[in-house]
Parts: sequence; structure tokens; C-alpha cells
Amino acid sequence: MWNEEQRKVIESNSNYKQVIAAAGSGKTATMIGILQHKEERKTISPERTLIVTFTKKATEEFKTRVEAKHLSEHYHISTFHSFCYQSLFELHPEFHKISLLSETEKEQQTKRILYKHRMRLGGIPFAILFSSNYSILRKEFPDVFEDFLFEMETYKRKNNLFEFEDLIRIVKQSLETGERWTFPLKQRFDSLIIDEFQDTNLCQMKIIQMLQIPQITVVGDDWQAIYGFRGATPEPFLNFSRFFPKTEIFQLTTNYRSLKGIIELSSIPIRKNKNKIEKKVFSHREGNTFYRTLTLKHPKRDLKSAVYELKTYFESDRETMILVRSNFRKREWMDAGIRSEQIMTIHASKGLEFGTVILDLSSGWNLTGEGKEIPEEERRILYVGISRAKDKLILIGRETSKFKERPEDKLFSYFPKTDSWGKLTLRSYRFW
Repeated sequence: MWNEEQRKVIESNSNYKQVIAAAGSGKTATMIGILQHKEERKTISPERTLIVTFTKKATEEFKTRVEAKHLSEHYHISTFHSFCYQSLFELHPEFHKISLLSETEKEQQTKRILYKHRMRLGGIPFAILFSSNYSILRKEFPDVFEDFLFEMETYKRKNNLFEFEDLIRIVKQSLETGERWTFPLKQRFDSLIIDEFQDTNLCQMKIIQMLQIPQITVVGDDWQAIYGFRGATPEPFLNFSRFFPKTEIFQLTTNYRSLKGIIELSSIPIRKNKNKIEKKVFSHREGNTFYRTLTLKHPKRDLKSAVYELKTYFESDRETMILVRSNFRKREWMDAGIRSEQIMTIHASKGLEFGTVILDLSSGWNLTGEGKEIPEEERRILYVGISRAKDKLILIGRETSKFKERPEDKLFSYFPKTDSWGKLTLRSYRFW
């Protein structure tokens, strides 16, 4: 039922455990295995166990798996944001009613605030101004950034509105100052399991430390840390044993999703990153990987021709998906004839898998355009995209410019080419 690596995690009695789980290695099944093992031996109190997931979707999926295994219904399963919301609502004397600022309302207020600075901003899209945790706005227009923060905070206070990040900050500050309402919170849980821990941030890490929960298991993969634009950082995962000494570290290295060739191709960009945990990943499956590249002369003008060339993959494999870096690039593909159910951003594909992945490296990468060096997170995003594939991978790039090396060109250059240089053809291919 379990492989040897999973069994060691499940049967470990260590108070602090870090599970470094490669893509497709069955990490969720392993977490369920931990609960099952402890319930059988009556060494866990479900009502005193907190399980934290990264998204609402992941929360529902985890609950479904718990139910399918006929485990206790008393586990506290939620996102970190929801945990902070519920804690404030139930325990804080002044938060019996919490109104959240909706994304629509925030966008409206952002446009209102920045409209008066439109001449200075020069029509730069919001996607660029607010990418990488406001890095461009903060660096290039510091006074505009300060005004934006001030007016947004003023609007929220006036209307008694909060964002989830505000709630996390309030919980952290309350724990730091020892407010009375946090005393029962610190006594509420004996066990904590956190999924996708590579997508946490230092503020959340501090809360975890201050809760002083006796048993903590974190599961994740630093190679898949791709939410820097939300303020997440792989640092807590990379240095977990420094935050919690005596941590027992495990690795899940058997990939049950992808063929060997896909695993080798996905590791190409990751090998160029300096800040990572080294691991060797093995495929559980046998077979030949189907791999091709397609080089476009122009990433927009050639899209309709590319759609025609690629239609055979959608016809032969219903599990075919085009993955792109940005929503803007997604719209360009849809304008060229791709249906909405055939394409998604790499971020949206996290946690999913497809028989055939067509990954677009021709346009839309490194939105900030900062510097010549490819950010490590961009390579991690590329890794996530490739590792969604089970059997077949098609990479799309564009001709290298004689005058300027674009970020996409550098990423595409990492990989062996199988098409005729500069021609729109998929006639040659490679079995890995």
C-alpha cells in the first residue's frame, strides 16, 4: 500500500517532521496515511488536530479523502487565512463580525487611487505594477506606492473592512504582545499538519512558532514554490529545521505521475537554481516519453498556424492542456482559436496532471522585466508546468533575436530542440 519512504513518514514518532515531496509522489495520500495510522493506534485527537491547506479547493479535496477513508470528521481542516479568520471570530473580543474586502471592490479602489497618478505611471498595466508583491510600483514609484497604501488602509478603516493578510497580521501581533484572547488559542491544538508548506511566508512561520503546538508535520516541495507575487517565500521550508530543531527530515522521491523522460526534462531548469534542496526523483512508471519542440518566428502572428499544427494532440488525447505563464498570453491563444477548457496558466494547473502538456515558452514570462538574470522563481514555475505532464511534452519557443535575448529565449535554450530551426513544423520528434 505504501512505499518504503511513505511508510517511514507515516510510522515516525518524531514531534517535528519535514516531508520533502517531489511532484507526483503521493504527498496527500501520505498525509492521510499519517492520520489513519494514528487513529488506528489511538495516538491522535482529531478535535485537537489542525490541518492547513493552501487553497479552498485543496481543503475540500482533503476533506473528501478523509471521508473516503472513514476517518474522523472532527479534524480542523482549513486554509491558513480561514484559520486566522475563525480564530479572531471565535476568540477575539472585538471581532464578532468580520467584513472582508472583496477582490472586485479592491480592484475598484485601486483604480480610483491610481487614477490621479496616471500621468506619472504612463499607462503601465496593473499586472506589472503589482507583480512580485508590488516590486515595480515600490521601486520605480515609491511615493505613489506610499500613497496607495495609505489611501487603501484609510478606505478599509472607514468601512471596517479587512483583507485576509490583515487578519494574519493581527493574529501575529496579538501573539507577540500576549493578548489574553490568544491564551486559549495556544492551548487548542496538540497536532498540526501543513500541506504545500513551500508557499508559506515568514509571518505565517512566526505564528506557527508562537502557537507552540507539540507535534508539527510540514509537507511540500521547494522546487514548486511559485507564489512570490503573494509574498510567499521558500525560506521557511528551506530552513525549517532551524526554526524547529530536532526535526526529522524525509524525502518522497518516487513520482507516480510522470514517465522518466518528463522527470529529466523538468529537472533541467531546477538544476540552475542555487537555493534548493537537492533530491533525485525516480519514475514509478515505465515507457517512452514523447517530446517535441516547436519554434515560432513570431509568438503572436504564428499562433493560428500553431493551433492548426497542435490540433492532432487534442484529437488523440483528451487530457491535452496548453499551459501559459500569464492570463494575457492565455487570451492571445484563445483569440487564435483555442477553447477556454484547453488552456490555463501554470499557476492554475498546480496540483493537476495531464496526459499531454503543451507548454508555451514563446511569450509572457518574467512580467517585471527586471534584469538580465532569470529569477529562480521563473525556473520553478517552468518546473511546475513541465511536471504536470504524464506522457507527452511539447515545448513552444520562438526564434532567438539577433539584437536582444529575451527571458523566454533563455528558458527555451535550456532544452534540446527537435524541430527544424525557425520553421513551424512538428515533423521531427524524440522518444526519451
